[in-house]
Amino acid sequence: MYAVTRQDLASYDVALPEAGLGWERVGPLFERYSIALVGRVDEHWAETYQRIVESSPNLTRFRLEKSSGTVSFTCRATDGPVEVMGVLRILGEMLERVNREASFTPVSPDPRTRPGRPSPTSAAAPPGLSGTKTRF
Repeated sequence: MYAVTRQDLASYDVALPEAGLGWERVGPLFERYSIALVGRVDEHWAETYQRIVESSPNLTRFRLEKSSGTVSFTCRATDGPVEVMGVLRILGEMLERVNREASFTPVSPDPRTRPGRPSPTSAAAPPGLSGTKTRF
């Protein structure tokens, strides 16, 4: 186990923008909406997002595209603006949860340098012999 320092924690404030909801028809029954998130979407935040989505079946409709920082979701074609706004409210609440958990979860250290494991440079030498020369 290793000690968590302030540098291991990051502060996140990813949110929905004021405007910019994309729309496309996906067959006769569904419509897909997409929205570009505002804020820093890095690997740690995306991993936290994915963990939360996987643990909550009602959130699986939200798909994150990490490379663009965009979330998409589908609604029925018969859903009106009130239903879509309700889905956006749920997404906003989920983003707050992801921000909170990502901000208070240590960023995963590089497994090659995690305490208790040999560093990449000392892996080739047996313990206790790293950097020493033996005379015979």
